[in-house]
Amino acid sequence: MIPSVELIWALAASVLLIVEQLRHRRSLRHELKSLRSSYDAAIHRNEELTQASDKMGDLYRYQLLTSRRRAARIKKVLEIATSINSNLSLDKVLHEIVHAVSEAAGFRIVLLRVLNDSSGEFEARAFAGLSREAIRKLEQHPIPRSEFDSWLKEEFRVSRSYFISHERKFWGKEDDEGYTPDLGIRKEGEWHQEDVLFVPLYTKDGAAIGYLSVDDPVDRRLPSRETVETLEILATHAVVAIQNASLYERLNQSMGQLEEATERAEELNDLKSSFVSTVSHELRTPLTAIRAYVEALLESVGSPNVEMQRQFLGVIDDQSLKLRRLIDSVLELSQLESGRFRMSREPFNLITLTDEVVENLRSMAGPKKISIRVESAAPEIVVEADRALLKRVLHNLGSNAIKFTHEGGTVTFRTAMEGRTVRVQIEDTGIGIPKEEIERIFDKFYQIDSSLSREYPGVGLGLTVSKSIVEWHGGEILAESETGVGSRFTVVLPVTAGDANVITHATWTPSRSVSDHLTRLTVEMIAEVMNARTASLMLVDEEKAELYIRAARGLREEVVCGTRVKIGDSIAGWVAKHGQPLLVTNIEEDPRFGRPNGHQYETKSLLSVPVKIDGRVIGVININNKVSCTPFTEDDRALLSSLSDRVALAWKRVSDHERTSDRTEETAKALAAIIENARRSRLKLSSGGMAGRAVALGRKLGLKEEDVEALAYVASVHDVGMAQIDLSVLQEPGKLDDVAWAEVALHPLRSAEIVKPIEFQEQVTEIILAHHERMDGRGYPRGLKGDQIPLGARIIAVLDAYESMTVGRPYRHAMSHADAVRELRQCKGTQFDPRVVEAFAQMPEFQENTKPVRAGEAAHEADKTHA
Repeated sequence: MIPSVELIWALAASVLLIVEQLRHRRSLRHELKSLRSSYDAAIHRNEELTQASDKMGDLYRYQLLTSRRRAARIKKVLEIATSINSNLSLDKVLHEIVHAVSEAAGFRIVLLRVLNDSSGEFEARAFAGLSREAIRKLEQHPIPRSEFDSWLKEEFRVSRSYFISHERKFWGKEDDEGYTPDLGIRKEGEWHQEDVLFVPLYTKDGAAIGYLSVDDPVDRRLPSRETVETLEILATHAVVAIQNASLYERLNQSMGQLEEATERAEELNDLKSSFVSTVSHELRTPLTAIRAYVEALLESVGSPNVEMQRQFLGVIDDQSLKLRRLIDSVLELSQLESGRFRMSREPFNLITLTDEVVENLRSMAGPKKISIRVESAAPEIVVEADRALLKRVLHNLGSNAIKFTHEGGTVTFRTAMEGRTVRVQIEDTGIGIPKEEIERIFDKFYQIDSSLSREYPGVGLGLTVSKSIVEWHGGEILAESETGVGSRFTVVLPVTAGDANVITHATWTPSRSVSDHLTRLTVEMIAEVMNARTASLMLVDEEKAELYIRAARGLREEVVCGTRVKIGDSIAGWVAKHGQPLLVTNIEEDPRFGRPNGHQYETKSLLSVPVKIDGRVIGVININNKVSCTPFTEDDRALLSSLSDRVALAWKRVSDHERTSDRTEETAKALAAIIENARRSRLKLSSGGMAGRAVALGRKLGLKEEDVEALAYVASVHDVGMAQIDLSVLQEPGKLDDVAWAEVALHPLRSAEIVKPIEFQEQVTEIILAHHERMDGRGYPRGLKGDQIPLGARIIAVLDAYESMTVGRPYRHAMSHADAVRELRQCKGTQFDPRVVEAFAQMPEFQENTKPVRAGEAAHEADKTHA
């Protein structure tokens, strides 16, 4: 049976319907699967969001707790800082700082060091958690600025602090002189007993005033950033507190000084009123007497009574002298206080001067039957001082002793040497001075009391003038007394100007420093060799581009401590900037300066030279007030430049071996030997022109300028080895015995060995060694002859012989210049180089003006020589 068309179409339609349903079902299945996947993804994402939300919550809670802890910590730190800043006592502030750091930062041990501006070292001032033994050790071990600076390396820096791990420690056991606590065994990552954490304390302008060092953290952990932050906050407030306390202390000191000054001014005003009254009375008394006797003489004009006229004129003369002494005392005191007073130092025998004073006082002591005794430890004590002024001091003290000693009493003058000082005592058996008055007797215008001033008349200026004179010499005057028993006045004076105290001052210490002892010896050596009363050594402060005085002789302490000169300013600043010496013959007439001379300077001439190390200017040497009162010359410039070169070499060698005390000691011995040689030469009363003669003769013989400078230096130091030979041996007449001769023959070798630590030129050593060689080969120590002897040594040989002949000895008189030249010519060819002898003979007689100049003549002499 054949299906019908309708059936076929119906079947086809059914098939299509089934296919469509299958396709639709498949599509629904895919959609369902997709929905299931989306649902699963949504569930997974929801889980992730839930986890993220939990983490964010945990983080928020952690940050909240951290912020609260940090806020609480900062609040606590600020409370501590407020407490610290509320205290104005420096010691208490330092104590509070270390305990606050220990409590707030969690360290059991805290050390605070403060910079001492004078020494340039960090001194241990406050401690927490340390035993007394540890504190004592730390206090005895200050940290030099140079060592502190060596710690500030970038590799150790943490914020503004520095942490040096024990694994990166760069110093050895020989450097570890501080205190290290025993913290026991520590695990890896824990704080080690040799770990170092410190915070520098800087002011706003960047200057370090100290540092905080901490140790032994409570939690044993290495420092976290939070810990470092706490330390730095406390350090910032510590700086403010220290500065405030320091300012407060200085303010209190200033207030105290101001109160004392006010009281002193009121007292001085009372004294001045008393003085005016006393002086008026003292002036009126002789004037009244003079007027009365003059009137009597006028009335008796034409009278034949010559004896009466002679008596009246004698009274007038006595009263006039009294009036003159009073006026002289007032004027002299005024000059001393204004700084316009001038001294003229000269070597003289103090024993002879004392005898002169005693003889002058016997006429005053005679009427009261007072015996004057003189006691001396030696028949001769040579000092370098102003003879007239020192005589005035001894006369003032002696006359006071006689005036206040009862009839039949005793006055004793006692003189003795003590090292490089001389001590003169004037002791009496008089009425004595009350204890409450003893400290005021040197005050100007002061007298003990009115009853005594009537019994022992005077204006109260003698002791004041005496004290000023002694202090101008670099000495001191002391008074001891017991009421009813007597008084003793002691004058202590340096034997020479060089023995007066050298003032040192340090506000900045370079990384390689030179000790105070060496700088002091340097200034003394410069002053002695150059015959200058005033000498200063200025160093460069590179941070501030300034010069400051490191050490000085002849300047007041306030000048040394308060002077700062910008590089390029003033004379010393110009020398530092250009690195060249500067010689000023007359400061008032020099067109470069044209300014009045300072009252502290006795001459108008000065000399400044740079001190260079490796071509860099590190300082300036200045000299003034030449002993001879003459201007400095080019010869002086050559000598000072040569000395400066050797100073620089000595410092460099010491700095390069700063851990080796032997090098410092050798240098100090060399400088001390040169100082002693210069003093010995001057106290022999020689004319002292050998260096000048050497320069002049060297130039005449055509030496180069650098050789001339070296020759000037050798002329000043060639005989330093003679100091090891007993002076009595050299002063004995006749030939030396074999032992003494052997000692003398070794002195060139000793001289060369002594100056070796500061010498850098081989020719200098050769000249020193050969200056006693002879042209015929019979000299010592090496027997050189002819041209084997350096020309410089041949020059020194002639000059040394000339000076020996023209300076007197205990066993022979000094020769004249002509006789000495004649003797040199007789020995030329055998002992001396003929060319050198003839060149010297053709030179005009060299004589540096060293004649004694009395105090009253000093100003006139200085003006006359433009000094």
